Amino acid sequence: MTTGQIWKADQAGLKLAADSLGGGGVIGFPTDTVYGLGAAMSSPDAVRMIPRIKGRPLEQPLILMAATVGEMSEYCTFSAQAVEFATRFWPGPLTLILPSLARASTLGGGSTVGVRIPSHEVALELLRHAGPMATTSANRHGEKPVEGAEEAILHLTGIAGAVVDPDPASADHQPSSILDLTRGEPVLIRAGALDLATLGL
Repeated sequence: MTTGQIWKADQAGLKLAADSLGGGGVIGFPTDTVYGLGAAMSSPDAVRMIPRIKGRPLEQPLILMAATVGEMSEYCTFSAQAVEFATRFWPGPLTLILPSLARASTLGGGSTVGVRIPSHEVALELLRHAGPMATTSANRHGEKPVEGAEEAILHLTGIAGAVVDPDPASADHQPSSILDLTRGEPVLIRAGALDLATLGL
């Protein structure tokens, strides 16, 4: 069995990780919330591998991460309200559910898509190199997220590699809060790192 690579979070390691994403790999990487699993949106086959690696239902949607709102606009529609929340809380641990465009179909959300810009510098650097990514937490379905690169390699058969978190204490270790903006009034469907009061709801 082939073992995935473990990359340092320096420029050389991040380039290798980004090259792997560009070549169709699924990788583990640190974020500002839980340790993540991702594939480049430019590699649809890799995006479709994520549910198999996690052992989770195909209909459970993935989250789109990107480095800029401009990149996200190719996959979803931003209302004035969405721009307001993005301006206030991004980069950060807030996922917005927005109306999706055709390019988001591989994420499995149907007419909607969850989008986020993370505040973790390693995640942002990967996104700058590899472009938008389909993401989820790095764990087998129904299990708790792994705590880092070594656990990701150990528990997730089929990933190409994983990036070491240079500062694991900086992560919140809670999932992002999920705010649905497609129902008229904002609806908090997962209270993660940000609660209703913090969001001003």
